[in-house]
Formats: sequence, structure tokens, C-alpha cells
Amino acid sequence: MSAKAPNGTTLSANSQYFEKDGKPWFPLMGEIHYNRVLPQEWEKEIIKMKSGGLSVVATYIFWNEHETAKDVWDWKGNKDLKKFISLCQKHHMYVWLRIGPWSHGEQLNGGYPDWIQKMKGHRSNDPAYLKESTKLFNQISEQTKGLYFVQGGPIIGIQLENEYASGQAEHISKLKEIAQQAQINPVYWSVTANTVFDDKKMEVIPLQGSYPYRGWEKGGGSATKDFLYGNDQWIMTDALGKVFYDVNMFPKGLCEQGCGSQMMFANRFVIQPEVVEAHLQNQIGRGMNLIGYYMFHGGTQTPGLKEPGLPESYDFQSPISEFGLLRPSYKYLKVLHTFIHDFGSDLTTMQVYEPQNPVRDEMDTKNLRYVARAKGNSGFLFLGNTQVQVRMADKTVSMQVNLPGETIHFPELTLKGQTTAILPFNLKVGSAVIKYVTAQPLARLINGKNITLFFQQLPGVKPQLSLSGTVNPNSFKGWQSQLKNKELQLTANNKSDLSFSDTDGNHITLVFLTRKQAENAWRIQLNNQNALFLTDADVLAENDKITLQQAGQPNFKLMVYPKGLNAFTQKIQPSAQASALFDTYEKKTPVYIPKVAVRYPKKETAVISLPPALPNNVNDVILNINYLGNACKITQNDKYITDNLYNGTVWEIALNRFSKQSDVELTITNWDNKTTGIPADLVEEIKTKGTMFKSIKAVSQYQTIFRFKNWNN
Repeated sequence: MSAKAPNGTTLSANSQYFEKDGKPWFPLMGEIHYNRVLPQEWEKEIIKMKSGGLSVVATYIFWNEHETAKDVWDWKGNKDLKKFISLCQKHHMYVWLRIGPWSHGEQLNGGYPDWIQKMKGHRSNDPAYLKESTKLFNQISEQTKGLYFVQGGPIIGIQLENEYASGQAEHISKLKEIAQQAQINPVYWSVTANTVFDDKKMEVIPLQGSYPYRGWEKGGGSATKDFLYGNDQWIMTDALGKVFYDVNMFPKGLCEQGCGSQMMFANRFVIQPEVVEAHLQNQIGRGMNLIGYYMFHGGTQTPGLKEPGLPESYDFQSPISEFGLLRPSYKYLKVLHTFIHDFGSDLTTMQVYEPQNPVRDEMDTKNLRYVARAKGNSGFLFLGNTQVQVRMADKTVSMQVNLPGETIHFPELTLKGQTTAILPFNLKVGSAVIKYVTAQPLARLINGKNITLFFQQLPGVKPQLSLSGTVNPNSFKGWQSQLKNKELQLTANNKSDLSFSDTDGNHITLVFLTRKQAENAWRIQLNNQNALFLTDADVLAENDKITLQQAGQPNFKLMVYPKGLNAFTQKIQPSAQASALFDTYEKKTPVYIPKVAVRYPKKETAVISLPPALPNNVNDVILNINYLGNACKITQNDKYITDNLYNGTVWEIALNRFSKQSDVELTITNWDNKTTGIPADLVEEIKTKGTMFKSIKAVSQYQTIFRFKNWNN
């Protein structure tokens, strides 16, 4: 599988990893369903995905969304696939289409129109079914004409079918043949890895799936084996080590990395961001070289086309919510996305090395879970101390790495419960080598002879490192240092950065950020320089500007590394809080009190009067709804818009999507004793106080725009 774009860019794959321009490439992909998001919001939501570190957008194409009656097709409005793909291209995002014909995705009939669902031969090589599938593929081809990678477009991947675990291998071959005849021509063909297919033909790449939270199980499921650095196929309840194809024939990747899950009326749970991050860290450690999230962006079901028994909301507790709001999991994942962006090309060529006695019991809270990825003498240690649905105690550990020519001893450190760590060994920086460091690599910025490595400090752990090679210290003030076995060993005292020069004349700076700073770090290209932003705000980066957004805070602060880029077109007030490493800027905007009126005709009903046009510095008004009950639904003009299943958290809805011409009504339904997953104290509160709104608060989402002189995508 390989292809060349008109601009000369090449994409390919080997049995271990994906390649771009002949070099190792670690793609990051996130699922968003265009039909479940308002078309006027598509562009800014794609930008949010890109700003979060993703390079590929994935989406299902649901057959019954488009063939609304037999031989009647609809590709308009929120079904305009061509427009959606073109917006991905505008923002330099690749696209991976999941074309079915059967998809699932909590869609009615798995995406089949009713008459296809009634066919006895569906999901097989039955001639009548193949005839209808050919029509679908021809329609998709018409909508995607000119948008494939070889044509200069963004479409690089096609997934055939979905979870085809009990079918016939020749059906996947036939679907690919039909798609090719329809001029569907991607670089990569894939299937979900529990799909039956002929792995000897090398026609498709199996991509795995794994969910730490499982909406189809009581309370979102129990502890899973997903945190054990195993070699899995399609991780469900008992899949550790069950592989139904030769894993060495294909690059290892995921099409369904669960960073959320769909709640059901019977099963409730709260996605914990540290669990989502640890789950991703586990996947990287066990050898994954492509990450594809399901879902990265939530949405709203098409009326009449959801799977029976599910809510109208398809929020999925995703990193980007149904209303386009960034959850904490977005920034937690972005920490690892930044690491993959700068170190992924190294990782992809590294093999996985398991310890002699790996932890294989998900309920084992005593022993450390760990694994290494390495090539030659350098690599990364992956330490895990997080388990879904189980609290983990702090662990004090001493690690050593046994290499062919040496043994590297890491200083003792304490890995806090509910955290993970990635520790490099023999990490080359210029002509120097970092033998070890007790901090996690975040970003690597190379600008000519200036090299900067950013690290994330581990909670409660003082950074310690050992340098080999000839280095000329520029500034080790604030660090304890000693020379031992021709290595310079350093321990942070009261400084979080240091700098030195190597024998090649490179100026090297190491910066150790706090965990909070790492979450608020945004990797960017600016003035032809590799740069890094630090800001509490959400960042939407596009073309010649960035938009900063934050709820409840009208004043913005932005720190830019490296200093002296002089990148802004407008004059912006420098901050009084100067930094030796960053240019720091502040921008103050006017306070806006949302003009939202709330009245309660009944205890379980609230009527919201929406604000008029918002000032320029306010992007949206967010309603924080704190209620007791089983579920809360939104209607406007008697139209059911979406809903929320109670799980003990505050429901955040953005008001921009609603018409300003009429009120919005919220209605709570009564508690159902069959519901699982809600803590006993919350259930008792509901039963004691009854169905009610505890509070409804309107919060301004402020925004400001920074424009740049030069911009590089």
C-alpha cells in the first residue's frame, strides 16, 4: 500500500509502521460523524481536532442517512460528505472513511436502510445484496471524486465493513473489489481486527479496538485487562493474547481507541481523564503505531435513526463534547499527542520488550506494570499505575535497563497512584546523550542550532538526569551536579530549566514543566520556527491566527517559546510577570453577564429564555445544569433536540446552536431503580429530594484572536 500525491508527498506502510515521504510516521486519528454535527459547526470542530494534535479525521458513512427511500439519495445539509471532506482538506487534515456497508455506530440497523436489513443475504456475497452495495459505493465515489490522496485530496484510508467476526473472508475481498471498481482509491485499506479476512492476501490492514469504559456493561464495566501492556487482538472481556492473524504481517494500530463510551439508560458511569490517558499510554507502550479514537468528538443522533433503547445524545463523554466543549480528557490526551508528534518517528521503529514476569491480573494493585520500547541502545520505559474502576496505591520503584553494552540504573522514584510515566534512556540531543531522566518527554523543538527539549515533571518527583558526551554548561545554577563514571549527574534544586552546548555547537535547553503546564502546552509552527504556547485557554489554530477561548474568565494570558519571535501583527500588552524563557502577553476583554432568564413552571421543568446577539469577545454562553433525576431532555418549539443521562456530573450545553426566536425547555424524568453505575449516596439524594433542578447557571465563553505575521501549517 503506497501512493504519491501530485505535490510529491508519499504515503506507504510496512509490516511494522506507516510511512510518510519514506520516513516512519505515527498517525493520530479521531472519529467525528459529520451527520451528527451541525454543518455550520464542522469547520471549527475540525480545527479543534487538529489543535488537539490529530492529523487524521475518521468518520462513518451511514447508508440509511443517505438512501432515504429505495434509490432516493440525499447528500445535502448535514449529509454533505463532499463539503465535510473539503473542510478537512482546507485545514490539512487527512481523512479515513468507514464506508460499511454495515457500520453499527449505534445507528438504526447498523446503518442499513430497512429494506437492506430485511434481506436474508446481507453481509454476504449474495448477488442481490452486492448489487445494492455497489449502488452505495458508486454514490460514495461520486461524492468523493477528486478527493483521494493520489488526486491531491485528503482521503488516505478506507475501512470496509465493521466487526465482521462471524462472516466469510471472501466477502471482504469482494467488497474491496467493488469499491475499486467504483473508483474508490485510498492509500490504505483496513478492517476492524476482529473481522474475518484472508490475511495471506495482504489486502487490508486489521486495526484494533479497545474501550476502558464499556457502555454496554453494567456501570460502564469493571476492571479490564486494557492496562497490562498485553499483546491483544480486539480487547473485550477475555481477549488478552487472543490474536486471530499474524500480527507481524501488519503495522499495529487502532481504529477504535475508546476515549469515551456511550451511556445507556441502564448503565451509567463517569469517564475519568486520567484513565483515558493511561489507556492511551498503555497502547503506545504495547507497540501501537497508529491511534484512532472512537469517538473523539460527540454528536447528536439523527431523529428516527438511532439504535433502539439509546438516548438522542451521542455525546460519548468524548474529549470534545456534543456541544463542541473541550473536556479535561482533551488536554490529558494532548500531552501524549505532543510526545507522539515529536518522538513518534523514533517510537515506530522500536520493538516491545516485556519484563520477565509481566502483570497479567488486572486486580493486581501491588506490582508495577511496565514495558519498554527500544531500538539499539535507546528507548523508552512505560510505567503504569492506573487501573479503570480500581484505585492504585503509590509505588516507590527502582528501574534498571539491561542493554547489550551497559546497564542503566534510574534513581529511585515514587509513581503516584492514578498516574503513568514514560522515561527515556539514551536519548540523543545534539551530540550529547541523556542517559536517563526522571521526567516524561513532552516536546522537541529544533530551530537550527537551538534545540529545546520540554519534559513533564512527574508529580512529587524532582527531575534527575545523567548526561554523557562532552557538554559545556551554560547555566546549571539551581542544580546539584556531580561527575560519576564520565557522566554528569544533575538533580533539580530550585530550577526547572538548564542549558548547555555540545561539541557540534548546538545550544541545548531542557525545560521541565509542571503537569498543569504540560496540559496547557500547545505545539505550533510560528514565523518558520518550532514554537510552544502555554495558556489556560483552549486554542484553535488556523491559517494566520489563533483563537483563544475560555469559560468564565474575560482576561487571557499567553506565553510563547522561544522568546523574541515578534510574531503578532497587533500590539499586545506584555505581562508584568516576566519569564526568562517565554514572551508573556496578557489581553483583557470586557466582562459580559449573560442575559439568560430561567423559570420553573414545575419542579422537573425549566424554561430558558436565550440571550440576544453576543458581543465580539463572547463566543457562546454555556449553561451548567445541575439536576437530580434519571435523564433530562431539551426541546424547542416542541422538537426533541437532545438529552442527557444523569451520572452525577453537571451537564454543560452551549446555547449558540438554538434558535434565538423561542425559549428552550428542559424536562427531567423520574429516577429508575434499574439504573446501574450511580454511587449510592447520589441515588439516596435523588430518592430523598425527588426529581428537581438544583441549579442552572449561565457562563460566558470568552474569546480573543491573536493574528500572526507569518504562519506555517
